Parts: sequence; C-alpha cells; structure tokens
Amino acid sequence: MTAAALLQVREVGVRFGGIVALDGVSFDVAPGQIVGLIGPNGAGKTTLFNCLSRLYECDRGDILFGQRSLLGVPRHGIAALGIGRTFQNLALFRTMSVLQNVMLGRHCRTRSGFLRNALRTPIVRAEEEATAARCRELVRRLDLDAVAHRPVADLPFGTQKRVELARALAAEPKLLLLDEPAS
Repeated sequence: MTAAALLQVREVGVRFGGIVALDGVSFDVAPGQIVGLIGPNGAGKTTLFNCLSRLYECDRGDILFGQRSLLGVPRHGIAALGIGRTFQNLALFRTMSVLQNVMLGRHCRTRSGFLRNALRTPIVRAEEEATAARCRELVRRLDLDAVAHRPVADLPFGTQKRVELARALAAEPKLLLLDEPAS
C-alpha cells in the first residue's frame, strides 16, 4: 500500500449473479498521475468506475480515497469528497442548457443551505454569481460558448461529451474518472 496514493483499489470483486465482472482488481493512483484502463468490451472498466463512484456495491475488497474507505460513503457524498466522472452513456439533463448542466456540477462546492437559499440571502447571491462565473469560464475553455444556452438534447454526441466533461470539472475534483472519453 502506497501512503502517498490518492486512490487505492484493493482486491475489488463484483459479481452479477453467476457472472464475475471484477475479480481481485488492485491498483494505486498517485496525485497528479494519469492512468488508463484498457480492455475489450465487457472487461469491467465501467463496472469498476461504477464501484469507485458508489453506483455499484463491491462484493469484496476495498476502495480508499485519501486513506478513507469509500464503501461507507453514500453515493451523493462522492462528488463532495473530490471525485468527478463522466459516463460511458451520457448522463446529462437533456432539457437543460449547457450552462445549467455545468452549473449542476458545481453544486457540491456550494455551502448555502435550504434556508439561506429560500431567503435569497446576500451570501447565496454571491455564491451563485461565483458559480456562474466559474462555469462560464469552463464553457469557454471547452469551446462551448456558442451553445451555452441551448438544450443539450439539441447537440451532437461529441459536444454533449464535452458538456459532461465541463460538468465534472466544475466540481474541481481531485480525481477525475473519464469513461470512454474518446467516444
């Protein structure tokens, strides 16, 4: 076990009935390291990503992020820990605009709660302005300016993949999981 590892995957196993999807997968990822998972269709790459983001439960093994086991972390807490991801099959809000989708990715970095939002306090307005500015910058950097206010459903697949990347980056993740990034 590497003490400096950002991510540690230890003997992870997943079964779907009689089908073994992952069998004893182990590896470390250090901060700043770029790692690629390569394998044929059905090899378990997306299954592993789904375990890392807590969409699937592991049958055995452990996943540590910054020395903390992710197995007890609820799905909705993964982004706040600093893990962002894109999906093999797009997971965008199709009727929302590009900018709105990207802003949703920033939600885990906001601090104002229900009451402050309901009252529209100055803190909430300032946070919303900062979020919008950060997300507009991401839209610009990923060359999405021209479509920023269009519904994502109207866009080609490749453009939608960039929207999904912008949304993942909006959360300022420490670990970014890109599932089928070149598709």
